Formats: sequence, structure tokens, C-alpha cells
Amino acid sequence: MRRRSLLVAAASTGALSVLPKGAQATSEAAQSFPVLESLAMPVRAAENRQYSFTDKASAYFYGRTHQEKADDWFYGWNVATKRIFQDYRLIHNGRPLQRAEANVVVSPHAITRDYGVVKETLRLFDGLTALHLDVETALPGTLVFDFEGDIQGSGSAEKDGVWFQPKEAPASWLLVAPVQPSSHAFGVNEFLAIQTPSAGFFILLGASKAEVRRQLSQLRRTYQSLTLARMARMEALVSGSRALDAGDPDRTKALLWMRLTADQLVMKQMGTGIYAGLPWFNDYWGRDTFISITGTLFVTGQYDVAADVFRSFAALQDRDPKSKTYGRIPNRARPDGVQYNTADGTPRFIITLADLVFRSGNDALAKELLPTVMRAIEGMLDHDLDESGLITHGDADTWMDAKEKGVRAFSPRGNRAIDIQVLWIEAIEVAINSTGLATTDPVLMTRALDAMGSISKGLAEKFVDKATGKLVDHLKPDGSPDLALRPNAFVALETISKVSYRDEIDLVSHMKQKLLWSRDLWKGLVYPWGVATLSQEDPEFHPYHEHWHYYHKDAAYHNGTVWPWLNGVAMTTLLRYGVQKEPWQLFENMNRQALREGAVGSLAECADALPVPGATWARRTGTFLQAWSNAEQLRVWHEEILGVRIRGGGTEVLIEPQLPKSVLNVSMNTPLKKGVLKGHWHRSNAHTWAFELQGADAVLLFSTDAAGQDWVRWPIKAGQRVEIIEDQGRLKLTAYDHQNRVIGETISGLDKLVDGDRSLFEAQRQQQKAFESLRDEVFKDLGFCEPRLQPNLKSLSVYHDPPLTY
Repeated sequence: MRRRSLLVAAASTGALSVLPKGAQATSEAAQSFPVLESLAMPVRAAENRQYSFTDKASAYFYGRTHQEKADDWFYGWNVATKRIFQDYRLIHNGRPLQRAEANVVVSPHAITRDYGVVKETLRLFDGLTALHLDVETALPGTLVFDFEGDIQGSGSAEKDGVWFQPKEAPASWLLVAPVQPSSHAFGVNEFLAIQTPSAGFFILLGASKAEVRRQLSQLRRTYQSLTLARMARMEALVSGSRALDAGDPDRTKALLWMRLTADQLVMKQMGTGIYAGLPWFNDYWGRDTFISITGTLFVTGQYDVAADVFRSFAALQDRDPKSKTYGRIPNRARPDGVQYNTADGTPRFIITLADLVFRSGNDALAKELLPTVMRAIEGMLDHDLDESGLITHGDADTWMDAKEKGVRAFSPRGNRAIDIQVLWIEAIEVAINSTGLATTDPVLMTRALDAMGSISKGLAEKFVDKATGKLVDHLKPDGSPDLALRPNAFVALETISKVSYRDEIDLVSHMKQKLLWSRDLWKGLVYPWGVATLSQEDPEFHPYHEHWHYYHKDAAYHNGTVWPWLNGVAMTTLLRYGVQKEPWQLFENMNRQALREGAVGSLAECADALPVPGATWARRTGTFLQAWSNAEQLRVWHEEILGVRIRGGGTEVLIEPQLPKSVLNVSMNTPLKKGVLKGHWHRSNAHTWAFELQGADAVLLFSTDAAGQDWVRWPIKAGQRVEIIEDQGRLKLTAYDHQNRVIGETISGLDKLVDGDRSLFEAQRQQQKAFESLRDEVFKDLGFCEPRLQPNLKSLSVYHDPPLTY
């Protein structure tokens, strides 16, 4: 039986969506948002794509463009991890409006459904727990708002509108009210009649009716300005000092959409933080946050917001000296509790904090959080080292954390994983060497240095298999090596290469081994749709994420399933060798996903490792929007493909592009601590670049050499620009003042020649050529991992009917 109908109705008289008539059109005309408006995405009924918006505080709304009935537990409006209602429908003059018949357009700030005679637009507001369902109609009549589902609870009509107490938030009050005050009536199977022209509905939530009424009163006065302010905030993220033209309209649109949906996840639920993903990871995860923060906040110069994220996690650090997790930052932080079961979140906190200080020059933040860093290192030293000095942890304390019924790890990596050792080496190193983060405790400093030495020694001795030369994913509790081919080694390549060959005289052999490891990882794990968590040749491989007749989805979670966030470190590895073809193909495949597949403007959490029978491409799985998936795609674009890295508090700009020569006329602005870098890549041809500084001075260093030998350097003053041309393997830089007069020139390698050190210069050139020759040999005909379903996989050996449900 259908539940009792609790309806709100608005009499629509032909006036458009605001009061006074025409006011909103005037407001929007006065303030335009050209880039934001260019991102509007029409969606066909057959696509029925997911979309989401947040209020940048603690709420999100998730739906599908053409879906009539909610079919997902997480569908609808969720506030502070509590579901408030699942969906709604509109009834015009007694006829339910059919979403399948609507023309739907999704924008970063709103979704619009045009039914012909009625057009609805759903919006959220920044920092307000409220929704605005804006309604325009060309015909007079009656409009009814009706909730779908029943989690909003039973309704009661009062003069404000209809009140509910949501089942998952019974201490809160939910109100559906007309945007414009009016006289109305309510009853079972009746409606709230509004006698004035309608601008639609507000849906509000608060701790008391009085609070909601105050919010409603404020919203009726300010909703137009709040809407414009929200749009202006988004426009500022994709224009002006953050403008981008990626050389292709679709590529530009995909990257800007991902920038905005990544920003959508920057919230204030427990201080400032980043939701891990939507719809069900609407909380803060330590490792996810400090993997995501670079592509989400650093590359767009949002340093103050990033600093607040670090402060939030520092405030949640385990400060109980008696706790076994003393010093750790949270693995997961939710309004209902904090967990510390992470071995990698804490070193990532330290590494990215040092990076932020280095980029922004925020030494005050370093001083403020130094006690947090010291506590983190102290906790590791006291609780996590084994007798040989390696870092220990639980089976599910790395990012491969899935457990069966919360008990048995599906991908046990206890108790010494390669990535954990490397992350702590890096964390100790940056803490010791970074301005403001070096411990002031000499005893702790000595202990940390000793630990870094012992971890490095153990990494070199125990994580390269002597018989095969393969990298060890982790050491088991009994000390035996696990040689499974997993992507965690991508994180470790640089560090293990250094510690394993620090006494090696033959640099060519050293580099060749590193290249071979990289090639084997790519060929064994990287499909055109992303990086798998386990080689398809492994007997524990699970080809599909959700395959319930054979196994629980979490059994496949890190045993084959593809994770797009791993694309970042895989692409970075090859791009830094100067290998462009395959990383660029993977990068473009992800752009297409964000633009054309799944949730609008978003990258999913996961994908199947192999296409299902009959398909040629793998299915997306997991959350429809995952912070680190978006963020790593954006980081790679900014810092690896365009090659822009900010150092020294914005006083030094390092640019090492790996943009394919076929991609022309790319431009991007990058905010500095003070001022903006305006850059142009491949302007008109593949051998020219130009950069201009506004509002700041900085030293610019530029190189296209993957071996890092050939540089041009120039101190640019505010208002000046440089043009760089590559000719016969040499770089020529010409500098211009603000009146376009030449003020100087330089060529790559000139500093060495001027100093008379021609022999060193020639030796470095020969070393570069040797590296390029070796690289080309190792990565010849690289391609991707070719999907192949192995016979007799253990994961497919037992068929369950009915399918598993636990």
C-alpha cells in the first residue's frame, strides 16, 4: 500500500521563478559566470547519469538525472552522515511530471529538468542546511511537492509548511516550505495551496523548529544573493588566476569539471576536511585526504584551506601516551567516532605538510604543527619498530584494508609492507630537513635518524628478492617475502632504488634495474582503464569487483579491482622518464570517463580488472565520485604533464613539461602565494613555451629533459615574461619587459660553459643520451596489460546460489 501522501503544493500562475517578478533574471544578468555556464552538461534519458552537490559543510544531495524511484540506499539528501530523505516528485495540475520525458542539464552548481510546461532547478547553498527547488512554469495551476520513500518520517502541517522528523535524525526538524509566504491548507491527500506566484520550495533541516524558522526567514531574503555567491566561488576556481585551456574543448571541460567535483568534497563536517567519496564515504579518511590534497587544493593555490585541513587532523591526533596508536592521525573521522587503524595516513600527513610549507612558505604553520609531527614520530618509534628496525603494522592497516565481516583481512599485508617503510623514510627525511618541522628534541632527532637508517638498510636487504630481482610487496610475520605483483611498489621505486644502489658505481646498471621494475609493474598491472591491485597471473586474482555468485565484493577490492587513484603514481613514474605515449592514453581515457560516463564530471572509486564477457571495456564500480581519483588526475595534469611545481614559498617555479608534441595551444594560470604565473605550452607549435608573472617576482627554471641535465634559468620580475624555444636539442630563453622589449637571453647549459667546465657539460650530455637510449630500449612497444581470464582461478571455483549477501 502506498504510504500516506504528505504534499506541499504551490499555485502557479505563469510568473517565473522569483518574487518580485523578473528580479532573478536581473541579478544573473548583472553577474555572469561564463566558464561555469560553459560546463553545463545535457544528459539523455538513456544515460540516466548520477550527479551530486554538497553544501561545503556536512550535507550532500545525490540522484540520477532521469530516475523516477530511488533505488539506492544512499540516494537523496544526507546531512552529517544521516539520511534525511531519498527523493521527491512534482505533480502539476494533477499529473506527475515524468523525469524520463524531461530535457535534463547538469551544471556544477545545479540540475535543471525541463518538462515543457514546467522547469525545475535543484540547488544547494554554501554552509546552509537547505535545498532550493526552483520552479518556473508557463501555465497557471497547482504544483504539488511529494517525498519519495519514507525515511523523512511522518508529516505535520503548520503555518510554515509541512514538518517532519527524519527517522535517522529524529532530534532534527525537517521543513518543506514555499519560497514565497502564502496562505495554505493541509490534510491527508490534500496539499499546501499558495495563493501568490511561486518560486518553488525550500527544504530545510535544523536542531529545532525555531532554528529552522530563522533560517527560512533569512533564506527568503537572501537566497538569490547566496546562489550568486556560490556560483561566483565556483567560477573563481575555473577562471581568472586559475584559468585553463587544455588545447581541446572536451579535455578542458573534463578537467574543469573534475576540479569542481573534487572541490565539492572539501567540507567542514569535523573541521575542514575532504570527504573520501560519495555517496558512502561522506567522512574524512587520513590517507585519502593526504593523497587527495595536492590535486584538490595545492595545485590551485588554496593554501589557506589546505592549512586548515592539516589543523583539523592535528586536532584529532591520538594524544594518549598509553595508546598503541599514540601519535597517529585518524584513519577515519566521523561525527560518531574516530579510528586510528592506519599505518600510512600519519607519514603521508608529515610528507604533505612539509610540501605545503615548501610551496607556500607558511613557516608559521610548520611551527604550529611541529608538536603534532614530533608526537607522530615518537609514537612510531615507541610502538611500530621490530627488532631489525623495520616498521610493523596490522594485516589491514595499509590502504589495502578490506576485512571479511570486520575480522579477517582479504588482502593481508602484515606485518611489514614496502610502501609503509618508504613513506616513513620520506616522512623522517622531510621532517628533519624542512624549515620549521625539524624536531627541537635532540634525543628524538637521534632516534629518528637511527630509525631512518635501519629502515633504509632493511629495505635494501629484504625487499629485493635475491633469487629473482623482484620487489617484495611485504614481509609476512615469519619474515618470508610476499612477491605478489601489486601497485604498492610504484610508491617505493625511487626510494628503494636509492637505498639499494647507494654504493653502486655503475649508474647505468642502477638506472636499468629501476626502469625494468617500472616496466614490469606497468605491463603487469596497468590496463587502459586503470591500475589493478593484483596481477591477473596471481592465483588470488579476482577479475570482477562485484561477482556475488562467487565472492563478496570486498574479497576483490584489493585483489584485482582497478583503482583510478593509482593511475597517478603509475603515470608519474613513466612521465618522469620521458615516456609519454601510454600515460597520455590513460590520462585521456580518464578524461573521457569524467565527461561521458558515470557521475557527471567525476571519476569513480574503482573498476573491474577485466571486462565482463562480451564487453571490451571494464565496468566502473564503487563510489561514483572518489576524491583521490579526481585529485590524482588533476595533479598529474598540473605537475607532470604541464610540469609546474612551486617551491620556496612561490619564489621559485620549476617547469618540466611532458606534454605530447601533438597537443598544441595549451594555457594555464597558476596562483602563487603572491601573484599568478600565466603559462602557454606549445603555442602554435610543439617547440615553444611562454610564461609571464603578475604580482610577484620568482626564479623560473625550465627543462624538457627527463634526465634533468638541460635547464634554462631566469629571474622574472612582476610584469615580465619569457619565451622559450627548443632548437636542435637546445633551449633558448628570451626575456621581455612589460613593454615587450627584450631584456636578456640565455641558452641551456650556458652556465656550465661560461664557467669553463665544458668537460662536465659534455659528460652530462653523454649521460643524458645513454639514459634515453636505455629508456627507449626498456620501454619499446610497451602498451598496456592485455586482459586475460586465467583458467581455474580460485576466486571462480565455487558458485553460490543464491548469491552471497554478507
